[in-house]
Amino acid sequence: MERFIASEWNFTAKPKVYYHNEGQFVVRFNLMEDRDEVLYSGPHMLGTKPMIVKAWLENFDFSKEVLHTIPVWVKFPNLPLNCWGARSLRRISSGLGIPFYADACTTQLDRITYARVLIEMNVTKELPKFIKVTYPNGREFSQRVAYDWVPEFCHIGHRCGKDEQQIQKNKVKQQKQRQEWQPKKNEAMKR
Repeated sequence: MERFIASEWNFTAKPKVYYHNEGQFVVRFNLMEDRDEVLYSGPHMLGTKPMIVKAWLENFDFSKEVLHTIPVWVKFPNLPLNCWGARSLRRISSGLGIPFYADACTTQLDRITYARVLIEMNVTKELPKFIKVTYPNGREFSQRVAYDWVPEFCHIGHRCGKDEQQIQKNKVKQQKQRQEWQPKKNEAMKR
């Protein structure tokens, strides 16, 4: 993790990294600006594995931290320009979860093909592909929603596609390996 931080996140002072046995890391930044830069610039990947980066909260409990709600970068493709204000983006985003902030390209209107907002969302539910947006005058439209990265999550009592495929492979293997006992026919007994 420290090598990743040194190569990917350029800081004037190296942050302190603490490892927890549950597979989680706590990174203590020297400056709030460094922390914010990391939070705002995701998603982050460690090799091919996505990193879930969250701001530490006072009541954080490692034993209770099950990733039901995580920050997800959400794109609103072709969002009408009159919806790009901070208040409008916050209202639209709150229909999906708890909005944190928009990326720099969105707030500065450097890119207008899509607005991009970091939203804390419950990933145990199916993430919506569209959201209904209502203007102050009552007019409505359906806004498409896209995600930079979505974790694979299997609900309890539900079999995900991958799990179902693995179950089928195991069944085939078991059928191939199944052997039945057959008495050996003795050639001498036949005569």
